[in-house]
Formats: sequence, C-alpha cells, structure tokens
Amino acid sequence: MTDRRTRTQFVADTAAIVRSDERLVLFFLLLLSVAALAVFLHYTTLVLEGLPEPIPTDPVLP
Repeated sequence: MTDRRTRTQFVADTAAIVRSDERLVLFFLLLLSVAALAVFLHYTTLVLEGLPEPIPTDPVLP
C-alpha cells in the first residue's frame, strides 16, 4: 500500500511542478512550432513548383 501511495504522491508532486504560466508558455511554443512548420512547407512547395520540368527520356521520333 505504501508503494501505491508513494506513486500517487509523486504524480501529484510532478503535476504541481508545471504551473499554469509554464503551461501557457509551452502551448505558445507548440503553436509557434506548428506555424513555423506551415511556413516551411509553404515555401518548400513554392520552390519545388518553380523548378523546371525534367527532360523527357522518350526518344524523339522523326
């Protein structure tokens, strides 16, 4: 029984460590990383669309 009480107390203590202001900062960093990923993917598709078409490998018939 003491082992279970120790685990429960440990979980409660670790939950108390992350306060609400720190959760807000973590949430802001999560939103910022999602926005950065969206911008990165947007510019990556723009660059890839700007590349020239590959040279066709089919032989040219006369």
